[in-house]
Amino acid sequence: MGRPGSLTSERAHPNVTLRVAREDDVSLIRAWRNDADAIRFSVSARPVSDAEHARWFSATLADPRKLLWVAEEQGVPVGQVRIDLEGDTGIFSIVVAPSARGRGVGKEMLRRALAEIKRERLATTMTALTHPDNVASIRAFEQVGFTRRGVSDAGFVVLDLLVP
Repeated sequence: MGRPGSLTSERAHPNVTLRVAREDDVSLIRAWRNDADAIRFSVSARPVSDAEHARWFSATLADPRKLLWVAEEQGVPVGQVRIDLEGDTGIFSIVVAPSARGRGVGKEMLRRALAEIKRERLATTMTALTHPDNVASIRAFEQVGFTRRGVSDAGFVVLDLLVP
């Protein structure tokens, strides 16, 4: 299975596109990951070091079961989408850049990634874990069709979507 390219087929929000992450995105994605809100809403609830992030980033780019995209708005990076494929399930993780929050960018990132998942038939179910205080993230997932399944042992909201 090849890595998907730029996702521009759906034009509902034409200014947001996804492209496959590159090695030179490592610092940008680490900065987003270590943003105060991203830390607060993350499973680990802690910042990551340069070395830890570099190891994770290289391993993620090399793993064909992990998809990592950078979202851009008019060519400017505004977030990242990661999907970890486990069997027929894809596990979503998104981060919207602080400067792009509150404008529907996260929802559009999800739409673009879901379109690619459907087109490539990469998964039949999508799952997301969201911090219960991250209302914007929960709302974005629900607006693209996810439903709440329950709460994880760690207290995160579990959302699922059956991929048609």
